[in-house]
Amino acid sequence: MRPSSPPLLIAALAIEAALLYVVSIGDLRADVPRFWIGIFPIFVLYLLSSLYILRRPAGSIRLILLCGLLFRLTMWWSPPSLSDDIHRYVWDGRVQLADINPYRYPPEAAEVTHLRDADYEKINHREIPTVYPPLAQLFFRLVCALRPGPQLMKFDLLLCEIGLILLLVAILRQRCQDPRRVLLYAWNPLAIVEIAGSGHVDILGVLLMMLALFYLAGERPMGASAALAGAFLGKLLPAMLLPLFWSHLSPSGSVPPWKRWLSLRPRLPLLWFPLLALLGFLPFLDAGPQLFAGLQTYLRHWQFNGAISTLLALLFERGFPDGDSLMLARGTGIGLLLLTLLWTALRHFEPYRAAFWIMSAYLLLSPTLHPWYLLWILPFLPLFAPPAWILLSGLVLLAYEVLIEYSKTGIWTEQTWVKWAQFAPFFLLLIAYPVYQLYRRRSRA
Repeated sequence: MRPSSPPLLIAALAIEAALLYVVSIGDLRADVPRFWIGIFPIFVLYLLSSLYILRRPAGSIRLILLCGLLFRLTMWWSPPSLSDDIHRYVWDGRVQLADINPYRYPPEAAEVTHLRDADYEKINHREIPTVYPPLAQLFFRLVCALRPGPQLMKFDLLLCEIGLILLLVAILRQRCQDPRRVLLYAWNPLAIVEIAGSGHVDILGVLLMMLALFYLAGERPMGASAALAGAFLGKLLPAMLLPLFWSHLSPSGSVPPWKRWLSLRPRLPLLWFPLLALLGFLPFLDAGPQLFAGLQTYLRHWQFNGAISTLLALLFERGFPDGDSLMLARGTGIGLLLLTLLWTALRHFEPYRAAFWIMSAYLLLSPTLHPWYLLWILPFLPLFAPPAWILLSGLVLLAYEVLIEYSKTGIWTEQTWVKWAQFAPFFLLLIAYPVYQLYRRRSRA
């Protein structure tokens, strides 16, 4: 361990002490204010540690990784209470082990009543078929084949996250960046809470997405396409990166623009994406129209903690009082997202930068932004250290305020102040920081 490590070691000890306090709470849903009392000091310590690494690249990579592992093993002992998604994972795994297609029947269906156990009441939205894609389903089945239960599910998802952290070290070295910047992910309290604490399967898709970008940046298109297909089968969302992959695999040399866009030969490895995607869905096709029933319900009706989408809905409500403001906001958001995909493809950004822009646009335009959705942006923090997103990764934990009333009455009610507290500082910093950087460059010139 290097002599310059003590500041990080002191911060790590303080983070671990605060995590032990969080774990001691038990059911976090029943006591969100105490959860905040423990988690926001951790976020402050994380900010200070990140600033230390960015301004003075010092300290031991071994210390950073071992402490990141310790934090996760500590949080793993906390029961998954901030979200009940993991109980649906276990249910889907048990349904498959009974040789039943999980897309065919919702948990409340009579056809699967014989599978109900003590955790059945913890499953959310029991009237809706599963929304999780094939690779996630395979993961659930394999874990439940060993031992069905949330703790083992969390542990195996934690293994995926450890793989992601090691991959981020490799990515930083690939980009000739200090590998100690991995601290910006490994010590992030949101990542610790949402994977080791709540056990969200998003980490499976995030891991494969970053692996796909790693292969693409390393000019290994076949591996990149296969990994992207795996990421899609894990969470569907990474399909948005296909235009980026198409753009990056354009012909080299002096080629006319039209030929650069339409040439198929350098893009043949992308055929792995539809082939593997079809192969993944093949075992579940007997569900028929039910295959996407849960997803359709989610896309049509889910909304929570949206950033730009909430603002758009308010504007449309005033401008078109007789129209469906929510649908207009969703349609506008989709249009803006498509423009972002086109812009990143035409500008030929390097893969990581383009993926960061795409995921940023998706999260800001989505009508639903649960805290764990930011897992899709967290791996880019060590690469670009975007101040606004680093800040939001902590402030988004305020969204759990909705659980205070929900845990008592079962009523899901959002408070306006929560959105202001999250997004006002975020957007101010998102605008102010580039302006500040431009001012500094001009002052030096």
